[in-house]
Amino acid sequence: MSMQVRLILTIALSLAILTAYSALRPRPPVPSPAPADATAKDTTPPAGETGAEEADTGAKAPPAPTTDGSGSPPAATDRHEVGTDLLALEVTNAGIGRRGLVEAVRLRSEQFSGHPTGTDPFDLGDAGTFRVVVTDEAAEAPLLDKQAAYEVVERTERRYVVAREQGGVRATIALEAAGGYEGRLTVTLENRRNTPLEHVVALSTRVGKSDSRYDVRRGLCHTDDDLEDADASDVEDAPVRIRGAIPWGGSDAKYFASLLVGARPFASCTIEPVGEGERIETTLRTEKLTVPPGDRITHTFGWYVGAKELERLQAFSVVPVGGASLEEAIDWGYLGAISESLGKVLLRLLRWIHGWMGSWGLSILLLTVLVKAVTLPLTLKQMASMRRMKEIQPEINKIKEKYADDRVRQGQELQALFSRSGVHPLAGCLPMLIQVPVWFALYSMLLTAVELVHQPFLWLPDLTQQDPFFVLPLGIGAAMYLQNRMMPNTMDEAQAKMMRTIMPVMFTAIMLFLPAGLGLYILTNIVLSVIQTAVQMRAGGGPTAAAAEGA
Repeated sequence: MSMQVRLILTIALSLAILTAYSALRPRPPVPSPAPADATAKDTTPPAGETGAEEADTGAKAPPAPTTDGSGSPPAATDRHEVGTDLLALEVTNAGIGRRGLVEAVRLRSEQFSGHPTGTDPFDLGDAGTFRVVVTDEAAEAPLLDKQAAYEVVERTERRYVVAREQGGVRATIALEAAGGYEGRLTVTLENRRNTPLEHVVALSTRVGKSDSRYDVRRGLCHTDDDLEDADASDVEDAPVRIRGAIPWGGSDAKYFASLLVGARPFASCTIEPVGEGERIETTLRTEKLTVPPGDRITHTFGWYVGAKELERLQAFSVVPVGGASLEEAIDWGYLGAISESLGKVLLRLLRWIHGWMGSWGLSILLLTVLVKAVTLPLTLKQMASMRRMKEIQPEINKIKEKYADDRVRQGQELQALFSRSGVHPLAGCLPMLIQVPVWFALYSMLLTAVELVHQPFLWLPDLTQQDPFFVLPLGIGAAMYLQNRMMPNTMDEAQAKMMRTIMPVMFTAIMLFLPAGLGLYILTNIVLSVIQTAVQMRAGGGPTAAAAEGA
């Protein structure tokens, strides 16, 4: 098998492996605990955590008839909506420590309105999020009743404040929408005891599991060094716990994120299943702090809840994020930094095109044309090299037949032939290798661009979902078959037939269930390649179909 055939098969297999990787999302095993001074994962609950925060089943329960520290009757249950032009959070004063301060999340933008992603982007169902638990470390128990209703202090379109006193401590929780998808959450504790209050504040976010292989739901914990993530399969046997300085964490789906950022780094992060495994909960805990008698302390947190739009994540400024950026919540795929750097450029270019075209489908088509034009010199060089290889192919076959039993002499004679002809056997492959990072970057960008969610084009109802009629996958297979027949044949007939048959079938199978936006790009790219090959063959005086010789 020639070097060129091996390279093409390697690239095809790489695409197949990349697709399988994106679909199945294999996760590395949780590493063993690191030394005490390093950030590490373990399965030992931090002090004061055991029994303090039971898993929530997600079912609504009526508030328990408790009283506060002064024996006053419980507050009435209240529900309110806080939000911006893009986001609405349905908040409540009851069950903040059990179900959460936020009962439901809705997205108001025109893109998501009227779709399931607009009414429940995190698949919370009847479970809440933004659970707030204050633990009394001395008593090793929750400081405030988890299910009791708080007193409503303030409720406006942008701000909701509740308070409760219990056991000589008054807690005030304020949720404020700052704009877009971000806001601020503060927890103020006033110690009215005559003894110091040692405490930890724990905040939790949730996301529902998904049956889709292409919409993996994760818990996120960003350490000083890297972003640690875990999906349902990672926490099926045991929770994932990370200790150390954690700037931010939360929960995410493919296109949406619910993130919490501490004004001071969190001390630990736990990702675990809740509600009989139907949801994944990420809990972030502050370090243990002490409030002297008669004093107070305010914990300030920033939050981001909504679509994972690159610029909005980068511009998050409610609280300092430190050295870690929220944009790392966007998963750029297998090639990591390479796909990310090129993908950002291609995403901005796609947005720029859409700004004056108004259609995301047409924007993908034009982006494909532009990328094809930029890489055209490399493609022309590749085609020229393949044509020269085809011209000397009879001599190559003679040398292989003559020295079939002497591989060393065969290699020497082939090198001499290449030298005389001015042809390098890898010259046709090098331009292809240079283009591979661009292909992978486009692949990753089109899989992660939230701008394409719910965007229709022609017969396609959503560019982020599979083609319901499989027109694109079948078109890709047919176009690739035609392209392979038109390319100059630099291999023996058995290899040529294999390439003409296996590659189209393989790519058709790969593309069956991938997002339509990606299929649109690949089909357009292949069609452009077919047109280019036909024009170049005719201009060079060659046949319009290189496979005609062996048909």
